[in-house]
Amino acid sequence: MRIVKFGESEIEVIDFEDAVAGERVIEFRNHGDAERASFAAIVVPDDKGWSSAVLAIDPRAGDVSAPLMVYLIEVARSLIEAR
Repeated sequence: MRIVKFGESEIEVIDFEDAVAGERVIEFRNHGDAERASFAAIVVPDDKGWSSAVLAIDPRAGDVSAPLMVYLIEVARSLIEAR
């Protein structure tokens, strides 16, 4: 896990392989949130690259700013393309 900063917000970035579903998942959580629920995730099927990535946003998260999502998508892209 690592933490990235966006404005005043600190976001936890959790990068893991889901062996059961056969996917790589990069989750984003608000750092210090008591519930520690992910508000968004980038999912890439195994043996696929960035062009197959999809974004999932938890509907319970409410509105998520577009600039934040663009930033987090670029964070995920750099992690995926680094492999």
